[in-house]
Amino acid sequence: MVNTIAAAHVALAMAKTAIKASKDGLSEEKLAQLHQKHQEGVDALDKVLQARKQARADRKAAARQKLEQIKQRIQMLKMLAAHSKDAARELARLARELKGAAREYRATEPASDIATSTTTPESQAAEREAEAKADKDFAAEVKRVGQMLKSLLKRHRPEDDEDKRGLDRARKDLRSADDDASAIAAQADGGVVLGAVGLVI
Repeated sequence: MVNTIAAAHVALAMAKTAIKASKDGLSEEKLAQLHQKHQEGVDALDKVLQARKQARADRKAAARQKLEQIKQRIQMLKMLAAHSKDAARELARLARELKGAAREYRATEPASDIATSTTTPESQAAEREAEAKADKDFAAEVKRVGQMLKSLLKRHRPEDDEDKRGLDRARKDLRSADDDASAIAAQADGGVVLGAVGLVI
C-alpha cells in the first residue's frame, strides 16, 4: 500500500508540473485532459487514504468491543465460586485480554491524522478533538475494568502453585494494561494540543 501511495504522489507531482510548465503552449483540450488526469490521481489517492483511515478506526472499534465483552464476562465471573479454579483461570484470561485490548488500541495511530484532499484544518482539528475524547474515555474504562479485576484478584486465594503463578501473571497483565491506558490518555492530550495537520501515511 505504501508503494501505491508513493506512486500516486509521484504521478500527481508530475501532472502538476506538466500543467504548470505547459499552460501557455497547450490547447484547451490538452489542458483539460491533464487536469482530468490530475483529478483522477487525487481521487485515487483519497480512496487509499480513506481506506487507511477506516482501518485505523476499525482497529480502535475492535478494541472497544473487546473491552465491552470483558465487562460482560466479569459479571458472569462474579457468579462463580470465589475460590474455584475456574474463577482463577477466568481472572487470568480476562487480565490477559484486557492487556491485549489496551495494547492494540495504543498501537493504533489516530485516524484523524490522515487528511484527504477535501480535509480542512478546521475539520481535521474537530475530528482530532472527538477522537482524543474517545481515546481518553477508552483509557478511563480500561483503568476502571482493571480495578474491578484487581478487586476480584484480592478476594481469590490460590489453591496451588499453578493457581498462584496464573494470578501473578494476571497482576502483571493488569499493570501493563494500566500503563497502556495512561499512555493512551497522555497521547490523546498531546494530540489535541498539537493539532497535527497534514498527510500521515
